Amino acid sequence: MLARLVIPVLLCLAAPLHAKGDSDLAPRSGEIMLPEARARLDLGGDYRFYGPADTRLILVDIWENPPAEADGVLGLVMPAASDPRERSWGAIVTWEPLGWVSAEDARSADYDALMRQMQTETLAANDIRRDEGFPEVTLEGWAQRPRYDSVHRAVTWGRQLSYADGGPDGLHYDLRLLGRRGVLSLDMVGEMDQLPEIRAAAADLAERARFDPGARHVDYDEARDEAAGFGIAGLVGAGTGLVVAKNVGLLALLAKLAQPIGVALLVLAAALATPLRRLFRRNEADPATR
Repeated sequence: MLARLVIPVLLCLAAPLHAKGDSDLAPRSGEIMLPEARARLDLGGDYRFYGPADTRLILVDIWENPPAEADGVLGLVMPAASDPRERSWGAIVTWEPLGWVSAEDARSADYDALMRQMQTETLAANDIRRDEGFPEVTLEGWAQRPRYDSVHRAVTWGRQLSYADGGPDGLHYDLRLLGRRGVLSLDMVGEMDQLPEIRAAAADLAERARFDPGARHVDYDEARDEAAGFGIAGLVGAGTGLVVAKNVGLLALLAKLAQPIGVALLVLAAALATPLRRLFRRNEADPATR
């Protein structure tokens, strides 16, 4: 059974003001410790960090996601001036203990081939979306081709999505920070007109994040540490399906990536259809929910 079919496509929502418990939120700024990842985020006064309990309240009660969407989430980063009840962007923070990810293929990977495969899988998964009552989704292409920042050991990429029921194109923007034993993920979701702002924020957050000494990507010890068995192309291609792929034994396939292939992309494709877009439409149409 595929897990976590709904990626948090929620940060562009105008959430209902009557949501329970939103006045109890206690965001923090400054330096945020992430002990699970042996990492930290120096947010200063420019961003707010909501811890796991607050994030669960935001995801489930305010943004009306299924409770499983908050499982394993370390927190949520949003601009300091934003409000979870208003249209904004945010970054869902998770730690994926996948092992050490090689960056050797970052510049040689065929990202055009990878996109074509992802588009094919997305179209194929529209049957699932129709059965679940969600609108069909088209993966239009890269909003930003994958980029590897060798200084910060960070990978970023963006995907543009369109929906059969109309409305603005969606943006999925991913920031992955490579560590010694896994990947710190910040998944940023919004609309295409927010691309410049989200791209700038991702670059800024990559500079503000750092692993503790001994947990950095450069600290990898081939004799003692576990390698993920795939590189940047596999990280981009599998996306949030990496954990699923590992559970069903597909990482051996990722290790053979002479060119990008689709691994666990059904998870990605199914995730692109979420009832939250319809909730957004309802909120915009109903002044009482603003």
